[in-house]
Amino acid sequence: MVHPAVRETYEAIRKLKIQGAGRVAERAVAAIYTLLLSENLSKEELIKEITEAVKLLVKSRPTEPALREAMAYVLREMKNRQDLPGEIFRRSLIKVLEDYARKREEIVERIAKIGSGLIEDGYTVITHCHSSTLMKVFEKASQEKEFRVIVTETRPLYQGKMTAKELLQMGVDVTYIVDSAAHYFMKEVDLYLTGADVITADARIINKVGTALIALSAREFGVPYYVVASTFKFDPATIMGFKEPIEERDPSEVIDPSELPGAVVRNPAFDVTPPHLVTGIVSEKGIFTPYTFVSILSSEKYIDAELEKIISLAFGGG
Repeated sequence: MVHPAVRETYEAIRKLKIQGAGRVAERAVAAIYTLLLSENLSKEELIKEITEAVKLLVKSRPTEPALREAMAYVLREMKNRQDLPGEIFRRSLIKVLEDYARKREEIVERIAKIGSGLIEDGYTVITHCHSSTLMKVFEKASQEKEFRVIVTETRPLYQGKMTAKELLQMGVDVTYIVDSAAHYFMKEVDLYLTGADVITADARIINKVGTALIALSAREFGVPYYVVASTFKFDPATIMGFKEPIEERDPSEVIDPSELPGAVVRNPAFDVTPPHLVTGIVSEKGIFTPYTFVSILSSEKYIDAELEKIISLAFGGG
């Protein structure tokens, strides 16, 4: 039986109540952390429940390498401690997951410091969808500069509303527009910034559908496009030849199908932006072109048994 916190987190991620790749990974780890607080479970029961929790959580979002990395981390650290006595095993794993959350915060703070330097006083920035890491960049920049952000509504679930509300709370000047108006407003823009859900081995950016169209518009107007993403967004599965799945969601998010009887309604959640449309990737390691970023990560990412197991689960095995 799956722990209630794990089931609740799975459903929240699947239904997009938890958004942003980094936040998804953090909340998944937090669910397992809650499971570990169950003192009435033996070590053997904990290992079994954590394994089942990982299997479920990794299926919650197919296009989420940060989530897969996080779940591999949990399995790896659990394996490293499996010879410890029961209570020591539990407390040791609790400490490890606390350290994970702290390290993630440090990474985001580092990205915010680097990324905020791209925004100059008086700039107009355009953004699409919602990224918790990008919001930290905006927050850092807002402490030192005045700028405006054009926020797309991000149909069909309007994640742009979340972005706009958080920016307004920071005191940032916000202009909220429909997605299809991005080209119209691009003549006013100095900088295009988004997050990323995935960066593939061939340096492509997978992000909320609409990202690529706005990137094309930015290129036409000579507006630089930077992707704000931690190294966790690089998907080592693509090194192994796996094709990153593009999640298609319920057509009813777009329109009630009964309003268009006979029509096929498609609702892809993501699109793919080629590297030639991206000026740079802002990560905790610094700012790099997409090809340089991928070259660095391809040489660093070691696919161990735990990560391979997670990749297999995510892509239909196990």
